[in-house]
Amino acid sequence: MKSVTRAVLLFLIAGFMFGCTSFKHGMYDFMISADRSRSDLKPGTVRIQDQSMTYLERPGKGGTIVLIHGYTGNKDHWTRFVRYIPEDYRVLSFDMPGHGDNEQSFEKTYTTDYMASCLDQALDALGITEFHIAGSSMGGWISVVYAARYPQKVVTLGLFDNAGLMHVAPQQSDLHKEADKGNNPFAIESRQDFEELFGYAFYKQPFYPWPIVSVLSVRAIASNDFYMKVGEDFLTKSTDIYPLLPGLDVPVLVVWGDKDRILHVSTTEVLKKSLPDSEVIIMKDCGHMPMMERPEESAGYYVDFLSRHR
Repeated sequence: MKSVTRAVLLFLIAGFMFGCTSFKHGMYDFMISADRSRSDLKPGTVRIQDQSMTYLERPGKGGTIVLIHGYTGNKDHWTRFVRYIPEDYRVLSFDMPGHGDNEQSFEKTYTTDYMASCLDQALDALGITEFHIAGSSMGGWISVVYAARYPQKVVTLGLFDNAGLMHVAPQQSDLHKEADKGNNPFAIESRQDFEELFGYAFYKQPFYPWPIVSVLSVRAIASNDFYMKVGEDFLTKSTDIYPLLPGLDVPVLVVWGDKDRILHVSTTEVLKKSLPDSEVIIMKDCGHMPMMERPEESAGYYVDFLSRHR
C-alpha cells in the first residue's frame, strides 16, 4: 500500500514540475486510454486518398458493427456503450473527417455525403464489406445517407437521436428555438459556452472526472471557427434524408431521449411513418446522446435488436 501511495505522490509531483497544462493534458490522455482499455478498444488509422481516418476497434469473430459520432464529437462517444456489446461482435468507432484526431481543413467541404463517401473508402481499405451501422445525431444522418447509397453493405441501421429531419419535425427543440433568435449554442467561445452546450446534450450529465471536461472545453474553443464552417457545410449542402427513408430496405432501430433539447423527440413520429421496417424506443428522462448518458440501457436495446436481425 505504501509503495502505491508513494508512486501516486511522485506522479503528482512530476505533474507540477512539468507544468499544470501539460500535466492536465497528460491526465486526460491517461484517463481516455484507461476508459478505452476497459472496453477492449484499441486505436487505429487508415489512409484514404489525401487524408487519414482514425478509429477505435475491438476485435471479434462474429458480425461487424460500425459506429458514427455526432457533430463536434469523436470516436470516444461510443466507448462506454461498446462495453455492453457482446464480445463476439467486431466493433469499430470512427472519427469522421474534420473530427476527433483527424485533420481539420478549411479547404474541404464537410457535407454528410462527403463523410459517408470517406467512411466507405475507409471500410473498403480495411476489407469490411458487410456490417451493422449506427449513428448518433449527425452520425445518424451520415448513416442514413450511407445505407441509401450502399444498401448491399448494410445489415441493419441504428439511429440514435439522428439529425437530418429538422424541417419536418412536428415540434421545435430548445436549440432550434434559440437558433430562430439568432443564437447558436454550438458556438463555443468560453468554458461557460461549453458547459451550456452540455446542458443541451444531456438530461442527467454522466460523470467525467477531472480533467476531462476542462480539456474538452479548451479543444472546443480552439476549434470553434472550424466547426462553425463544418456546421454550415452539412446544414446547407448535404442531402435531405427525408425522401430517402421510404426506400431503406433494411431493419432500423430508432432510439431517442424524451428530454432531447437538440432534436425534438417528435422527430420519431416522422421516422416511424416513413421507414418501412423500423422499431422506435423512447428513453424516459434521457437527453440527446443515450449512448453516453445511459450506455448500458441503450446498448441493451441495440443488442436485443441485433439479436433479431443477424
